[in-house]
Amino acid sequence: MAFTWSGTAQAQTFTHGVADGFVLPTEPVSPSTGMLNYIAANYTFPGSRAFDDTSIDRWFATTFTNLRRNGPICGATLRMSVRNLGSNDSMGLLFMGPAGTQVATGFGDSLTNLGIAFGATGTINLNLAALPGAVNLIPTLNAQGFVDVIVQDDSAVDFVSLTITQCRVDVYSKDNGSDFGLTPTVDPIWISPDIRVCQTAGCVGHQNPEFGQTNFVYVTLRNNGPLVPPGNPASGTLLVYYTGSGGAAVWPTDWAPIGTIAVSIPAGATQEFMVPWTGVPAPGHYCLLSRWVSTQDPMTLVEVAGSNTLNNTRWNNNLAWKNINVVNLTPFAPASEYDFRLRNLLRDAHGTAALEVRIPDRTGGPSFLDRGQLFLTLPEELWARWQHQGTGFEVVGERQVRIVNPNGARLEGLILDPNGAHHVGVRFVAQVTDADQGKFAVDLVQHSASEEKPDKVEEAGGVRFDITVGPQSDTGAGTNAKK
Repeated sequence: MAFTWSGTAQAQTFTHGVADGFVLPTEPVSPSTGMLNYIAANYTFPGSRAFDDTSIDRWFATTFTNLRRNGPICGATLRMSVRNLGSNDSMGLLFMGPAGTQVATGFGDSLTNLGIAFGATGTINLNLAALPGAVNLIPTLNAQGFVDVIVQDDSAVDFVSLTITQCRVDVYSKDNGSDFGLTPTVDPIWISPDIRVCQTAGCVGHQNPEFGQTNFVYVTLRNNGPLVPPGNPASGTLLVYYTGSGGAAVWPTDWAPIGTIAVSIPAGATQEFMVPWTGVPAPGHYCLLSRWVSTQDPMTLVEVAGSNTLNNTRWNNNLAWKNINVVNLTPFAPASEYDFRLRNLLRDAHGTAALEVRIPDRTGGPSFLDRGQLFLTLPEELWARWQHQGTGFEVVGERQVRIVNPNGARLEGLILDPNGAHHVGVRFVAQVTDADQGKFAVDLVQHSASEEKPDKVEEAGGVRFDITVGPQSDTGAGTNAKK
């Protein structure tokens, strides 16, 4: 394989084979394991023909990999020299997983339709953003990072080249403190430090939104993507949404808009932008989602209707999600109650879920559960189906458990209704004395199956509770959001 750079756009050209007009000897191909398994399962003769091989009855396959090595892809063109030796032969662009099954929808057409008549030799030129039939494979290239090229079954290939143009900008927001824009993001994904709420414009830190007044959502965007050669100015749209406080969330069903602003960001800049929130629907706590939308910097993974917000956020550094509640416990208000939504990501089936109490960043200091108590109250439908599976808790009443392990706990075997949302009560209680003052964090995390992975229970989202135990009350506290 040959690799070259060209132009101010930093285009990368990957070439398989040699443009020598089918002169022997042949050159080797580089098909993926998935392509080899696909051919073996679907054709009489396993394996791929080599470049310049003009024999009959062999499929040709080669795979271009690691296409996002320099950041998101905004353009791609494929050039291939073919000798059409089969009256019904075709070519395809596929995305094969290791087992030989497609992981995404590709493209295919006959060689004749692509301009190479039977018995002729010619060059196919394809813009992968505008293929016949209005097919755009750029989002799939970004999501998968590779593409398989196949020609069947009597036709010969001289060479194939793929030219990738990286996006000129890579704007992102952090999913967590250790996120620098790479995807997929490592958990947790729902505590973005780049989203915060102020009850009064210009506040310091993050507050819970106040019902009955205008609040202000601040989002930090960073036009200094780590994989891009020298950056460029970026223009796009910043959109901000809210949903109820909880774990999983479905896009776009669960999200209501807060506001939208047009944004321009200089090259290399990190800037915070403000979006007014004029319609907090009721007293309570909310999760926030920010989306940076720009033709210069497309989503790595297309956000299809009904998709899992956590999965979208993991693969798109244009998204940020923040689920953080600020909790203040004082002698005058030693207890505080919250609502946590358990959301079934499976539309048409019951789902099994776990609810985890996690104590983050504990480095030898006390846990909140050394200083106070945490109670969870399940709704009737969950309680009736639950077999009290799990660790780190005790049942203290009808539908109620108390968390007893200061290192955390887990309620297993919760059965969620199809497409259902179940609301769990969360109650923090502290005995507030001078000795008990301090700041603590407690994460409540949902683990469940999703439409993307219906047979696997894994982290689907959560809420962090930032708890201050002390003698003074701070009325400007708290919010939830995710990247």
